Parts: sequence; C-alpha cells; structure tokens
Amino acid sequence: MSLLEKAVNVSEEIISDHFSLTTDYWIRNPYEVKTLRDSGAVDIPEGAYAHLLKYGKGFSEKESGTDNRYLYRILVYDSRILEVTGGHEMVLWPFLVYVMTHELVHITRFSKFECMVTQEDKAAEEERVHLLTNQILGRVPISKIGDVIEFFEGKHAEIVPA
Repeated sequence: MSLLEKAVNVSEEIISDHFSLTTDYWIRNPYEVKTLRDSGAVDIPEGAYAHLLKYGKGFSEKESGTDNRYLYRILVYDSRILEVTGGHEMVLWPFLVYVMTHELVHITRFSKFECMVTQEDKAAEEERVHLLTNQILGRVPISKIGDVIEFFEGKHAEIVPA
C-alpha cells in the first residue's frame, strides 16, 4: 500500500470519527483518488495541492434509490507535494493526511448539503474547509501535523524534516 493510500485511509477514519459517519457512508458517497501522473493533467492551479471534481447523474439516469448520484474525484498534485516536502517521509506523511482530510471534508460538506458552492462562494467555502480541517487535525496525534497546519496557515514558508 502506498503512502498516499494510507493517508486516504487514515483521513477517511478521521473524518468518519469527527462527523460520526456510519460505516456505509463512503459507499453512498464514492470517491476516487488520482495523482497528476495517473490523470495526465497538466494544468495545476497556483498554490493547489489537490483538486476535487464532482461528477453527477440526473435523477432520470438513476437506476434505483441505491444507485449513487455523484462520484467525486480527488486529483492529487503529487509533483507539487513532493516539491514542497522534499519527498521526506516524516513531512510527506502528515502533508498527505492534511490534503486528503481537507478534500474529504469538502465531500462530507457537499453530501450533507452543508454547502452548495457557486463560483462566487468558492473562496469562502475554501476558508471554512481550511479552518475545519485545522480544527479536526489539531486533535490528531500525528507527528509534524502541527507544522503542516502552520504551513497551510501561512506561518511557515517551508516544512523542515527533523
């Protein structure tokens, strides 16, 4: 299992615990994780480490009530993450957990109808998710997670492995 897959699993557990999600929540709200290398995409938004895409079906396309209406795709900008972390596992691990937790918070907010983001609302929603991610991960005992939170708050220009 890759470090990214482990980060996805840990982040899913963290989100499930925080929001008291049932065991079938992620089955009803499916997502996939692709790296930039896997996707072949070349356009990376400035300052982004991942991007969430939401694909949907119209109600007329659903085959049953259990047929998922949405699929989420998390596109991880692995090259940018490796550049920022230097590929050092002591920094890469908490950084990946942060990025994946952030994206899973987005999915959870969408699925619980806590946000219906329009183009005009994107910055405000990003700030809400950023603050919520910091709050959630601030209570998780992962080495260097505090440094990663400070990095995303702009308090540190880099994360130093030690």
